[in-house]
Amino acid sequence: MSQIFRFNYLKKFTLFLLPFIFITTFSFANEPSAEAFIVKLSNEAKTIVNNKALDEQSRLKKIEELCTAYIDLDKLANYTLGDFKDKITATQKENFNKLFKQYFVKSISLKLNDFADQELKIKDSKKVSDVNIVVNSSIFSKKDGQELMVDWRIYFNGSSLKVLDLVVEGLSLARTQKEEFASILASKSFDELIKILQTKNSTK
Repeated sequence: MSQIFRFNYLKKFTLFLLPFIFITTFSFANEPSAEAFIVKLSNEAKTIVNNKALDEQSRLKKIEELCTAYIDLDKLANYTLGDFKDKITATQKENFNKLFKQYFVKSISLKLNDFADQELKIKDSKKVSDVNIVVNSSIFSKKDGQELMVDWRIYFNGSSLKVLDLVVEGLSLARTQKEEFASILASKSFDELIKILQTKNSTK
């Protein structure tokens, strides 16, 4: 079962980890509020990573607070269920969203330090609809010299901004997660998916 949730560096974990890469260079922004939003997110993530006084539980709590503030976890969770979200009850959906959030936060906490050497350069940004902004960027790894093109998809609602998805080298990572869950649900029940998430969340 664990293989189902094993994300590789480029296609999977980047969705969970890129919000914590430290932005080092800026361009003139078409949507300055969106870029400022990412800068603030990254600075707060850097504070958590560098705070050696935090124990494991305190660190996990800080990361959870950061995720809740900057990422729309409910929208992301609902998206990953696809059309199946309309086939479950409100209680089931609430339970799934809670487990998804726990899994999401745990994944970040386990892998965050592995990506501490990466730098991100914002290229530009644009508003693609009344409620959606795309910030174009590239990330560079000092460790292996690899550079990736990354588009941040941000949801805008009045004064509120939330990260919804990242597109890495043309690959939507939210869609990739959606396909993972669809693969499970094609042969297993929703309750079995819930059990898989519960097992992953309880594993140290």
